[in-house]
Amino acid sequence: MRQSLVSRRSAGTLPLALAALALAGATPPRARAAGPEPVTYGLSGPASEFTWGCFAPCMCPILGRSRLEGSFVLRFSHSDPLFDYYDVLDARFTVSDSMGALEITGSGSYRRGGEVAESEQMALDLSFDGRPVQPFDSGLVPPRAQFPEIDARLSLHGEYCRDSLVVADAKPLSGTAGVGTAPPAALTLMPNPTRAAAEIGFSLDRPEDVSLAIFDTAGRRLRTLIAGERFPAGTQRRKWDGRLESGAEAPAGFYVVKLELGGRQTCRGLVKLR
Repeated sequence: MRQSLVSRRSAGTLPLALAALALAGATPPRARAAGPEPVTYGLSGPASEFTWGCFAPCMCPILGRSRLEGSFVLRFSHSDPLFDYYDVLDARFTVSDSMGALEITGSGSYRRGGEVAESEQMALDLSFDGRPVQPFDSGLVPPRAQFPEIDARLSLHGEYCRDSLVVADAKPLSGTAGVGTAPPAALTLMPNPTRAAAEIGFSLDRPEDVSLAIFDTAGRRLRTLIAGERFPAGTQRRKWDGRLESGAEAPAGFYVVKLELGGRQTCRGLVKLR
């Protein structure tokens, strides 16, 4: 199998990278759910790159880097109390060096959120020059960039010993405004966790009817902050004082903040400490 991967070129960094990828074995592509409002992202250079070879703790002297260019489509899928989920579609990258160009295609997923601190994870099933797909994953890590920018480090083996690494620093292409009009990317909670109050932020790209409320994990509404009010486009903020509808202080625990814009909604978890 290794010989078949390197038959296209007999020397240079790209054939060796393909041989390294072959060691991981083929994995079938993941099934993807439909979602609204896709946005095209472009990779930013020179931060985006493909790296292969020996990572720590291995000490072999092989390590190659090539610039990575290309694009993918990000489409909102769904939300739960902790994360916003996106489909990564039509990933088309090119690795270029003095030996020529290597075409990389694939798809995957992206999620962002978290119970206490914000985290993100991107997973892509990538095919190199039409060969069997390989599963690249960033793991669940703190964000390296402010959304809607995505700066992810995806590897086959967690950047351990002999590995291959895709660094994808991507931003929406000109003519797009973030991730469409999907609200999940805009809902922010500061601080989280909190001992008292929390500021809830969200962004609108057009005037919208907004509802915002606090729920418990059983789905019971505990406090209404906004009830179908019309808001203009732009960044909006509303403070939750940490109290229930009755005025009593909410006990310590896990709460769900739900934002509704027309027929769309998103949730985010909020932890209240003693």
